[in-house]
Amino acid sequence: MNHDGPSAVTGALTGALLGALHGETALPPAWLAELEGRATVLELADDFAMEMTQGAALHSPTTSSPGWLARYPRG
Repeated sequence: MNHDGPSAVTGALTGALLGALHGETALPPAWLAELEGRATVLELADDFAMEMTQGAALHSPTTSSPGWLARYPRG
């Protein structure tokens, strides 16, 4: 990012939007292999998608999975 203004923020937002649009398959496999915290990022992305599509079921006492409740305990 080369412009007057908050270049780091512009780069981060651009990368996030392009990542959301194209997914990890648009990146070279070698980059993905070295990505620190990749498993955590993938889990958070999957959980976000589940929250957006199945939110009510995820928060129900009868249909919540133990894994979901362990990651996101009710407060």
